[in-house]
Amino acid sequence: MKKNNIKELKGLDKYQLKAVTSTRKVTLVLAGAGCGKTFTIVKKIEYLIKILNVNPKSIICISFTNAAVNDLKEKINNKVDVMTFHKLALKIIGKKKEVLTEDMLTDIIIDSFSNEKLYGLYHMGKSDMYELVRTFINLFKSNNYELNKFYDFIIKANSKDKALLKEIMKCYICYESYLNKENLMDFNDMINIATNRLDASKVRYKYIVIVEYLDSSIAKLNLIKKLVKLSNSNLFMVGDDFQSIYRFTGSNVKIITNFRKYFPFAKLIKLKNTYRNSKELLKIAGKFVMRNPFQIKKNLRSSISINNPVEIIYYKDLNHAVDEIIKEDKVNNLFILSRNNGDLKKVIINDNVNYKKMSVHKSKGLQADYVFLINVSNSSNGFPNKYIDHEILKFVNNYKEYYPYEEERRLFYVALTRCKKKVYLFVPKGNESIFIKEMKQYKNVIIREK
Repeated sequence: MKKNNIKELKGLDKYQLKAVTSTRKVTLVLAGAGCGKTFTIVKKIEYLIKILNVNPKSIICISFTNAAVNDLKEKINNKVDVMTFHKLALKIIGKKKEVLTEDMLTDIIIDSFSNEKLYGLYHMGKSDMYELVRTFINLFKSNNYELNKFYDFIIKANSKDKALLKEIMKCYICYESYLNKENLMDFNDMINIATNRLDASKVRYKYIVIVEYLDSSIAKLNLIKKLVKLSNSNLFMVGDDFQSIYRFTGSNVKIITNFRKYFPFAKLIKLKNTYRNSKELLKIAGKFVMRNPFQIKKNLRSSISINNPVEIIYYKDLNHAVDEIIKEDKVNNLFILSRNNGDLKKVIINDNVNYKKMSVHKSKGLQADYVFLINVSNSSNGFPNKYIDHEILKFVNNYKEYYPYEEERRLFYVALTRCKKKVYLFVPKGNESIFIKEMKQYKNVIIREK
């Protein structure tokens, strides 16, 4: 490497440097919370352009959210194509169809669903049944299944499930007929159509960089594998299986934990230094999430030390407890997180405190000095959330949990690791969750009552 180019790689630790300079055809970078995923990606693109003299037009960086795309565009200064999977799909397709919102699917389900006996048979209200049908159809399409797949399901199903599958199939047929009649496509169609049309498309990239690879679905994986094959691309993926929390959208943690099944000769590089969390918190969070037997083992390091970074707060009145902690500990730069959006409405905070309220899912990728995680209770809507996937979804789920509350455990890990200083777990007195019972056993976790 030329000496005058070394400055382009300034600021990288030895693990990030190893990732950035990897010349393997396929590289998977496992980066835990706060390990500098975005920084590593930005440096990788600089390395390709400034040191390897790669044409910026031959590089694409793909992320899963518009927010991440906008952040990367700003940091990369628009040198390369940065887009979501769906924007890439539109580029391949050539946007000859309008994109339909999910609201229309729900409307069609409401109009099409007619077997009212099923509400009682499955002990579900109308809105819950409609949501179940919507989830089934979305997962069905995210797997790129065709109509005849329903007949395979119906043959295998028991008599109770046969009736529901037939009703879902009817809703699916009505939905697809509407899409075809109006020349529309939905977000699942975009990925599937793009994969089918990729051969005839001129879209090709020599270097493909994927952010948050852990959020990938089988359909998105198939699109990328085909693009890599047709372009003879180099593939650079960054993700963390500890933070795979979007199974309900079709993402599958095994795509990253079994990555060599899909990319047999991939090079695995682990980023080991975190620059957000204290070493004490990392030890707690790491032990907690690695109770899941299929996670990839990691030993993250930090030079930051904070005694007792996790506090369990037992309360009778949530708002009183929150106010007391803010005053006593002089808390500012705060995230208030919850497992469910409904809980956030219950928290009212003094306007003098700078804070943001959001679900744990929305907080992924973000950080604050302090985190208040509320309603860590033993209830159906507590944490872990005890809602179990409906039995009918077994036909379209590519991945089932092999350990109790496996994804809920990863979600709890995400909540713990948003804080730079401390995380407070707010627990209603007399109703602590199983996660709290476990957390109490760890060193550097303290308990207070309010």
